[in-house]
Amino acid sequence: MHNPSLRQEPRYEPAAVIPLKKDSSLIDWLEATNRLIKREVVEETQEISSDEELDITGLMEIDDDLYDDDDDSLDLDLDED
Repeated sequence: MHNPSLRQEPRYEPAAVIPLKKDSSLIDWLEATNRLIKREVVEETQEISSDEELDITGLMEIDDDLYDDDDDSLDLDLDED
């Protein structure tokens, strides 16, 4: 079986390093092989109406103190034996 990609190297010798092409990059390779897909520019302009903005602002201004479970203000009598 002949495969030019395979070759035999001595076991205890360092392997040869594959030389890099100075002018190549991943983007260049993708373009050369027609694998680079350009994205279509989609203009999305969604304007928030003033009613929606007020609803969002109202949700953000909810007072979180209603859910404060801090027990520091309670006077607890603990019996120590």
